[in-house]
Amino acid sequence: MRRARRRDPVSKEKSGSSRGYYHSIPGGGMASSGIESGVPHFREVAVMRQPQSPIIQGLVMPPTRELSIALLAGLALLCATCLLPGIVFFETGDLSHNRERAPAGLYEGAGWRYQGEYKEFLGTAISPRHFITAVHLGKGSETFVQRSWFTGEEFDRVYFINPNFNEGNGSLDIPGTDLRIFEVFGEFPAYAGLYATSDEVGREVVMMGRGRARGEAVRRFGQTRGWSWAPEDERSRWGTNTVDGFSETGNRGPMLVTDFDDVRGRDECQATYGDSGGGVFISKGGDWKLAGILFGADSVYDTNTICGDGSEFLASMFDGAGFYVGRDDDSCDDWTLVSAANDLDESRSYASRISSSAPAIQAVIQSAIEDKAKTASQRFVEWLSDFGIKAGEGVVNDSEADGSPDLLEYLAILNPASRDDRGIPFSVEGSGDKLLFRVRARLDASERGLSWEIQAAFNLETSEFRKVNGLRKIGQTHSLSEGVQIVEYEMSRPGEDLMFYRLQVRLEEE
Repeated sequence: MRRARRRDPVSKEKSGSSRGYYHSIPGGGMASSGIESGVPHFREVAVMRQPQSPIIQGLVMPPTRELSIALLAGLALLCATCLLPGIVFFETGDLSHNRERAPAGLYEGAGWRYQGEYKEFLGTAISPRHFITAVHLGKGSETFVQRSWFTGEEFDRVYFINPNFNEGNGSLDIPGTDLRIFEVFGEFPAYAGLYATSDEVGREVVMMGRGRARGEAVRRFGQTRGWSWAPEDERSRWGTNTVDGFSETGNRGPMLVTDFDDVRGRDECQATYGDSGGGVFISKGGDWKLAGILFGADSVYDTNTICGDGSEFLASMFDGAGFYVGRDDDSCDDWTLVSAANDLDESRSYASRISSSAPAIQAVIQSAIEDKAKTASQRFVEWLSDFGIKAGEGVVNDSEADGSPDLLEYLAILNPASRDDRGIPFSVEGSGDKLLFRVRARLDASERGLSWEIQAAFNLETSEFRKVNGLRKIGQTHSLSEGVQIVEYEMSRPGEDLMFYRLQVRLEEE
């Protein structure tokens, strides 16, 4: 028994309330693809029970590469500023303080729900499908994960990053800054607005990070001067501070600067190694907006200027007078004695300033914001127009007459204007007493108002198609370069000698 081929010559027939294109299959079975009157698009596949052969008539799904996640290390340290992969609080060493719970009271809504995990760090959603983080974190992760403690939902939201964004670069860097934008498949339920005015100085900020908390006290002459950093735990926390000024970091661009003192009380914090990419938010007019992305902090201290003696340490200092700040590098001439006179006595955190780059960022994300406002039908029509198909033709059409209606190809991201697109949106295979179904669907299907259902009928002329019960989802692989997922379902083989299966695709109504 041979397998049915999609591009065999076809004959047009009527069958009850259905109309479609039917492909003859030896042995009397049929596979059809078409549109039921008044019902969304589908693909049908006939399954014949033949004791002499275990082969199931259907369509063969080409193999799909399952992608793995590779993590890249962060870039090297810059001068005495440590690139941040946790938060140290001024008045508490409680590791659970502000950990994995949203700000409340005066700080309710302060950007926490827009955070997500990128690699071992954080990023902030800034449009329905974009997030922003720090360039120095590098690339390598294929996902952006909004944990349940960020969103308040029961489950984590996992978004796959679009490798085709920015003409295949996979990300877009804002020139002259440490700001990098990624695009995801799907849509965020909410996203941060941009702080676009240059009046940040003196304003209170809420900052988020994921890394080290407060360790042992650093003492001098019997007095606590700051705290060393605890080991990394990669737990997300938030804290507060005040913008004290601005700083320039060469090709890393303008920075917001906060220092480590006791102005903000119990929640006063300093960024540490681990916080890079975290969002910094300012409230203006009752609305918390993204004002910065954490970049670095003054962090490496020593009691002397001797090279290589192993006495340097990482700390957050509120009074570093008498210590040296710098690094034991090869030249060993980079240590500076801290004093109130040179204004280095308080450790500082630095965040890439959003307001300076707000127009450039907005230009990148504007199309996603506009798409969010469109209806599902409008987005479908726009997709068709990209292939030269006029509005309205694709609702019931199979534009290239390949047996796959346009809406089905929209779900599967196949070319509705070409018969040469070899992707298969739906297939059925059999092995022993099991049937295996595969559905090819775009990763942003639900956000585009698309849904699907596998249905079955005993006879095309006398039976109605009904939802298949007993399906078990057994696997899911992704092709990020195509923006699709292959979803696999399994069920026990039915007892009937002949069954017809179809994939019904629905487009959300206005």
